[in-house]
Amino acid sequence: MEAEIEAALASGEIGDSPPETASSGEDSTGTEESNEEPALQSEEELIEGMKLLATVQTIDDENVFLDLGFRSNGIVSRRQFNEKTMPQPGAKISVRFDRFDAEEGLIHVNLPHGRKKVTGNWNELAVGQVVDAVVNKTNKGGLEVTVGSLRGFMPAGQVDLVYHSDLEPFVGRKLQATILEVNEKKRNLVVSHKAFQEIERAEKAKTLWQELALGQTLTGYVKNLKDYGAFIDIGGADGFLHIGEMSWQHIKHPKDLLKEGQQVEVQVISLEPERSRIGLSLKALQKDPWMIAAETYGPGTITRGKVTRTTKFGAFVQLDEGVEGLVHISELAHAHIGRVTDVVKVDQEIEVKVLSVDPDSRRMSLSIKELTPAPEPVRDEDLAPSGDSEYQRKRKGPLKGGSSAGSGSGLFGNPDDFK
Repeated sequence: MEAEIEAALASGEIGDSPPETASSGEDSTGTEESNEEPALQSEEELIEGMKLLATVQTIDDENVFLDLGFRSNGIVSRRQFNEKTMPQPGAKISVRFDRFDAEEGLIHVNLPHGRKKVTGNWNELAVGQVVDAVVNKTNKGGLEVTVGSLRGFMPAGQVDLVYHSDLEPFVGRKLQATILEVNEKKRNLVVSHKAFQEIERAEKAKTLWQELALGQTLTGYVKNLKDYGAFIDIGGADGFLHIGEMSWQHIKHPKDLLKEGQQVEVQVISLEPERSRIGLSLKALQKDPWMIAAETYGPGTITRGKVTRTTKFGAFVQLDEGVEGLVHISELAHAHIGRVTDVVKVDQEIEVKVLSVDPDSRRMSLSIKELTPAPEPVRDEDLAPSGDSEYQRKRKGPLKGGSSAGSGSGLFGNPDDFK
């Protein structure tokens, strides 16, 4: 199983990124280490799309004002930032030049992956730009969307990190999306919500491992189901949920409990940063049913349960989810039982009496025999014949007062002794 998990992570099938490689060189505020364009003398020399290094000056309700090293200040819409990781004054971030407004004396810029409001101008669009896409309807290949007043298309495989066969639930929603293709002549605009999510995921991965802690409760969604467990996207990384950590009750396959795309609450039970492994549990967030059983089913308690399986030595009876007790073959009836199935069958509802409960070893002893009166021992008079039949008493030993055969004496001794 360990080999299969490693292979799944290494193949990219799951899409997990180790903490040291999750970064793309750019943080959630657009910060980059290098690769800025050469220094320029004035704003007029700036070219659309040119990368610049800026220092945050002030932030108001609408915009973030920047020092770009020119006479004019830079400005970028606040809505392009993630509010949770909003840069503070003095922070350095990377931006791309959009346009220079000489009348206002402002240099308009965008974050490399920043969201920009689009009207109806094709010149406002560029590959890699983040826009708001309103979903109008579904079609055979995906979703028809509107970006500003422009019609666009979102392929089915680009709608979400998890593939959805039914796209109807997305109709009417506004999705943040990255532009994959833009062609004004062909009136072709292709966008991807999945690509935007992957950007967010890479940004979150940088801080995720610093924030993770054992015992932490996280919300994620089921990304991939395997025979041995499930991979859960917890935002920035995938955690592994072993089948044994899904429920206190035995389940045959993860699909019996979960489905891909389902949102779940999980608890972190193990962390291995060097292997990019996060162990998760569903049942850790649920109270151990055996602890409840110890309080509910004390010795002497009479209750009902369902026979789940039979063996040569007895029958297992489920009293609650995750709690099974054993009726040993000797506790099925007062009489000798040859086969367990002569008394109980699988799926049969039966009444039992609790003999003992051990929550630590997760064992419970039950009895059916205790619920029925023991038969009285057979007496000689019970064997008396009826009608004309002759009663024959069973001899239990030699008669007292006589002598054994072959002694030559009569019933009460030798008559010659009395002459």
